[in-house]
Amino acid sequence: MNPIADLIADSGRVPPQRLAKPVESTPFFDVGPEGFLMLPPAGGRLHYAPGAGLALANPPDRPEGDLLPFAWSSGFAAAAWFDGRVPLRANAVRLTDGNLILIASDRDDLQEGMAVALSETFGLAVSDAPVVIDPEDASRVCTNGRPITQRRTRKDADAPPVREGARRLQLDCPTIDGLAVHPCVAMISLGDGRGPEADLKDLPLMASVAEIRKHIFMPLVGTAIWGEDTISAAHMVLANILPILRYGLPPGAMPSAELASDLMAQLGARFRERETR
Repeated sequence: MNPIADLIADSGRVPPQRLAKPVESTPFFDVGPEGFLMLPPAGGRLHYAPGAGLALANPPDRPEGDLLPFAWSSGFAAAAWFDGRVPLRANAVRLTDGNLILIASDRDDLQEGMAVALSETFGLAVSDAPVVIDPEDASRVCTNGRPITQRRTRKDADAPPVREGARRLQLDCPTIDGLAVHPCVAMISLGDGRGPEADLKDLPLMASVAEIRKHIFMPLVGTAIWGEDTISAAHMVLANILPILRYGLPPGAMPSAELASDLMAQLGARFRERETR
């Protein structure tokens, strides 16, 4: 397994206007034997072709590099699907022992907020979504190597946007290397809890399958490349191999240094318990 970042170098090609024989076509993308073509709402084109890397056509009247955030998200994910791996809409956090945990949630603000809280509280390196996992060996993960971003929540935020006019801000946290394959020990799914305290619990198999399915990145693109049956089988394989834990936050709570410390303590106890079995 090689890093996906190796596959998406800018080739200098001119992207096609549309794909000739797409398996799936929408107003925003085509996918088929010729690869993946993205048509961002602001204009421009991004084309990934297996073995040929990325081709970018910048939108008119936009700053140079305007498509790079799409290259490291949608282009990165498309390359993963074509390479037989699964992109997940999750952030990664590297623990002090070198292992990664993945942080996922139905809400971006919880997912990104917890990754940032873990980084700021413990000095841990983090990575922006998506990440890519090997369905044949779920302990092996590639990140896109990009700095973590968060959606802008106030007008006076001092972090720079990822591109001119963007609603997402790029934060100054240590970043996980995108040019390496990393060991992964668990995915943490965040959600509102029902009690006054945060709690961590293992999910049963069918709930784990549902979590994997919810956090797949660009599922229509993956299905067009792999087929529905293969995608469904990958959900089951990943849920069987990758430990998936639910961390229920107190109702209405947002990630904080206190919750990050609690999560790390509960994870440490859980890992020690597994080692003694």
